Amino acid sequence: MSKFRAHHILLFVFFIGFAALLSVPGLKGADVDLALLRVTKLTFGPWIVGLVGAAGLLTALVPGSLILMASATTLSRIFRPTTSDQPTGSIVLARALVPVIAGIALVFTFRGGDTLVALLLMAYSMVTQLFPSLLASLAARRWVTSAGAMTGIVVGELTVAVVAVTHVKLPELLPDFPRALTDMNIGVVALALNVAAMWAVSAMQTRRRT
Repeated sequence: MSKFRAHHILLFVFFIGFAALLSVPGLKGADVDLALLRVTKLTFGPWIVGLVGAAGLLTALVPGSLILMASATTLSRIFRPTTSDQPTGSIVLARALVPVIAGIALVFTFRGGDTLVALLLMAYSMVTQLFPSLLASLAARRWVTSAGAMTGIVVGELTVAVVAVTHVKLPELLPDFPRALTDMNIGVVALALNVAAMWAVSAMQTRRRT
């Protein structure tokens, strides 16, 4: 039982998706998120559908609230570190940031895509923006500065946010490029801009020091 991991649960998601393809064909757009409820409605009674919907709501609220509080706490410690003189300063700021972060997440929920898959890809693209800085921190020679790493992350995150809100696609941005490049996830463009900004700021700071 200890070897059971969270990613093993994805196997059941695939089962539900394949079953929905056979039981409820024709699901397109935002309706694909209703695959489980549609299959449940065809197989069981209406009260089971309500039970499944309530269980899904609870499974989303519990980890979602923890992620929201963790994000607010992390940002509050960045902008206002806890000190011995004012130990409650970051706590008050974290509480104030909770509705702000929730509002931003709500905007991306309604504007980031019509399906859960689109939101998931957007979230993965945002998390990926931390990878260049992490990889640079493992190098024996430190060539990336803190300001450069933070600039790259901010540029990458803003790129993903703008693309998610405006729904811009790579074929529209690069119409003359081959399909092998334009079929990639838009997060690759944000990652490239991330690395470019990180390198540029780090190089400028290194030149000033020398």
